[in-house]
Amino acid sequence: MQLIIGIIAFIFMLSVIVIIHEWGHFMVARHYGVYCHEFSIGMGPALYQKKGKETTFSIRAIPFGGYVMMAGEEDGSQDEQEDDWLKNVPDDRRLNHKPWPQQICIMLAGIFMNLVLAWVIFVGVAMARGYVVEPAKPVVYKIQENSPAQQAGLQKDDRILKATSGTESIKPETQYDLLEWMQYHHDTIILTVRRDQSTFETQIKPQYDKENSIYTIGYQAIAYAKNIQWYEAFGVGTQDFAESSTAIFQSLNMLIHGQGYENLSGPVGIFSVTSRTTQMGVLAYLSLFAMISLNIGIFNAIPIPALDGGRVLITLIEAIFRRKVNQQVVEKIIMVSFALLMMLFVFATYNDIVRII
Repeated sequence: MQLIIGIIAFIFMLSVIVIIHEWGHFMVARHYGVYCHEFSIGMGPALYQKKGKETTFSIRAIPFGGYVMMAGEEDGSQDEQEDDWLKNVPDDRRLNHKPWPQQICIMLAGIFMNLVLAWVIFVGVAMARGYVVEPAKPVVYKIQENSPAQQAGLQKDDRILKATSGTESIKPETQYDLLEWMQYHHDTIILTVRRDQSTFETQIKPQYDKENSIYTIGYQAIAYAKNIQWYEAFGVGTQDFAESSTAIFQSLNMLIHGQGYENLSGPVGIFSVTSRTTQMGVLAYLSLFAMISLNIGIFNAIPIPALDGGRVLITLIEAIFRRKVNQQVVEKIIMVSFALLMMLFVFATYNDIVRII
């Protein structure tokens, strides 16, 4: 039964996130008069289609993804010789004939909607919870038996002042800071610890927790809850949004520098986390919902040609040099970047499977 609930929750979450993303593209495209041939929920064969004034709304067999088919998308998906509908669309209603600021607004609309969805959920969760948990300090509260923390000689009330791995170090202000840093630096770590009035160093090697899919050193820190008024939820939700965004950018920076690839997760990993989260209640599920929407929004902003951010970059280059980039060149660049993303996707899925096994 839990498996079925997990599958439904997973499909629902990704479907809503994708629909919101594509709806943003669709609404702004229509606002600027771009002809939208189809708005599709899902991929593959069509199960249901309804014709609107000019747009066909489709539900397709594979409940992942979706798209808006706009006239004038230079991604190789349209061929005027084969697509009869495209032949009758005037130039002034094609995306690639719109002024570049309008094109950019259309391309960024999906990202904007994902960010708005994440923010709304963060605020809603804070409002429903009615309290805020103050970030736990990197202070040992309880040590697990036979854990790296016990082996390193840590004791209750020890405070972690600094963690060092090679040339990289961090002075954590919260337990989360330390935990996040360890996901990318999980070889032997030197901890600088304050106990009472003295300071000492100890070596420790994080161990991988398969159940929670994270590296940890085996001690618990304690956090405190504080009640909030409903209107304070807007500030708390915004802070959660900002902190989550910062964490995502830090992770991307790590990947750019060749670190943390073993922590990448694909659909299998997301499904596993979703399934576990549904057992923790609605608010935990909604928090994950917000994080995934935020991740997808930020990821799509990366200037890779196959993503919205890459298309914006190409449009800006054309605007700066006042000439169109050869369409065949654009299509090839998009295809190459798409292939690279698929390789990353396969690698992340492999990571997920290895972790589960």
